[in-house]
Amino acid sequence: MEKYCIVLTTFAGEADATAVINAVLENKFAACAQVINIASHYTWRGKVQHEPEILVLFKTTWNLYDALESKIKSMHSYDVPEIIAIDIKRGSQNYFSWIDEVTQKLD
Repeated sequence: MEKYCIVLTTFAGEADATAVINAVLENKFAACAQVINIASHYTWRGKVQHEPEILVLFKTTWNLYDALESKIKSMHSYDVPEIIAIDIKRGSQNYFSWIDEVTQKLD
């Protein structure tokens, strides 16, 4: 497993996303978050849904994943929030150094 990851989650609206982003960044569970407006299409409780959502991409380390996931779950309004982590296999060492500098240090 690699050291760095991107954690994706979605929200119904900007206010919910911003509240979680602020809590995550204040606790140093991620170095940054990017917000993208998306259209989601999915099945929920037997019905096909078509909804606008906010996709948030958190850049963090694997050693902070559990804390980040816990924070998202504790604040999220969805019954089953999407929380997906993807390995970052390669990237700029300067960027990775910045992630290390601004995130919480867990040994």
